[in-house]
Amino acid sequence: MAGSVVQPTQERPTTISESGRRQWLYPASFKGRWLNRRTLVNALLMLLFFGLPWLEVGGHQALLLDLPHRKLAFFGLVLWPQDSYLLWLLLFSALIGIFMITAQWGRLWCGWACPQTVFMEGVFRRIENAIEGSPNKRMRRDQGPLTWDKLWRKAVKHVVFFVIAAHVANTVLCYVASSERVLEMTLQWPGDNPSWFGFMFGVQMLVYLDFAWFREQLCTIACPYGRWQSVMLDDHSLIVGYDTGRGESRGGKKQRRKAPDQAFGDCIDCGLCVQVCPTGIDIRNGLQMECINCTACMDACDGVMRKIDKPEGLIRYTSLQELGGGERKLVRLRTVGYALVLTASLSAFAYAANNRKITEVTVVRAQGQGVVQVQGDAVVNHFRAKLVNKSDKAVKIRLLPREGYVFVVPLNPWPVPAGKTATMEIFIRRKLSDFKAGGDDRPLLVFHQVTGEAGQDADGVEVGRARVPLLGPGMAARKGTGPTTPQPSAAQPAAGQAQGAAPQETP
Repeated sequence: MAGSVVQPTQERPTTISESGRRQWLYPASFKGRWLNRRTLVNALLMLLFFGLPWLEVGGHQALLLDLPHRKLAFFGLVLWPQDSYLLWLLLFSALIGIFMITAQWGRLWCGWACPQTVFMEGVFRRIENAIEGSPNKRMRRDQGPLTWDKLWRKAVKHVVFFVIAAHVANTVLCYVASSERVLEMTLQWPGDNPSWFGFMFGVQMLVYLDFAWFREQLCTIACPYGRWQSVMLDDHSLIVGYDTGRGESRGGKKQRRKAPDQAFGDCIDCGLCVQVCPTGIDIRNGLQMECINCTACMDACDGVMRKIDKPEGLIRYTSLQELGGGERKLVRLRTVGYALVLTASLSAFAYAANNRKITEVTVVRAQGQGVVQVQGDAVVNHFRAKLVNKSDKAVKIRLLPREGYVFVVPLNPWPVPAGKTATMEIFIRRKLSDFKAGGDDRPLLVFHQVTGEAGQDADGVEVGRARVPLLGPGMAARKGTGPTTPQPSAAQPAAGQAQGAAPQETP
């Protein structure tokens, strides 16, 4: 019975030693075609990141999450809090896009486009190697005593890291406060803008601590994406894999000389694939959560294969299906489903964004005493119109007159600031003798956006309309909100006027 017990396998993150302490990684330097490609992609992505805040599309910053004014500029499309449904559609599309990309191309994002990988491998790692020397020298220096050579190299490296982190933080600030505002604040004392300075300094410290200390632990410990791959990947998803059928059994030069008759695989067990890995894993152990598909092991292995006159691709882009001897399917029910959902989501976003109204009007009956009888022969109904302006310019909304009704409003046209919501109080006066049979009447309220200085109807375009029910004799009684008498004079409706403006009557 005891012989059948399987001994547990001890597994631990590559950044934690057997004693439980932090284990620093020193990935070896390498060259290769995949590194050259990633370097080009890194340069393009960093150019995009640092350049977008200075690019204008449609009169707006290309990408801006304007927190003070609560608006999002997205390549010419300006979204306000009232457009939250569009933002949710956009975020849902991005989520489905991640599912589809992962199911089809694996962790392509992690290895090629994630800011952590782009900056760590494309910027900070290169600076570290340039200042402190090769990984082997850096490791020996770190494990040795504190010397002047070690001190000045560390000090220079961390100063450079801190300066780069400041530049990254200022760029992030451009995305939330606008590049123009950042330029203004750059010439001012930090105490003049304490909130923005605090935000920038906080981001700077996060970036600095991440790339100077936390590093690959963000990928192996903090980031949930690697753990999601177990549900997003399948046997046909693209991965970086080791061909065990071709590589095993492994054997170095000494082993091959000692056993010339043994059938060895192409892997000479040099360990370079482990030495260059930024997360410290051994790709030969199969698909692992820590693997970010950065292709470093592919370049290292291909270089060794060329030296021993073996074909490249022992470690390559492949799939679990191919590694098992099968054929990878590019088109699968899962990926087709993701593509259809993504297409539908993006189409809905495009349609909603293209057909959304820049100015919206909603009319509801005012709470409280919504109807009163005045001068014995007329009834006044009180409504409230909510005017939404989604543009970046102030607009004026005019309520058009209608024959047989008297519209009393504090201001006409009514000003609505850019990106704001305003409320227009509307009092509708109707003679009792003009009410339809049953005491029920529904006038149509039509609102125009005034574009001319004169404020004429012909100068504007319709932005909304609403048919509202008036409460009068009979109908008011049934509703339980019948008109009260006597009562207010003609000036009474002006009680809801704004800023003390005199009420305007629209007959």
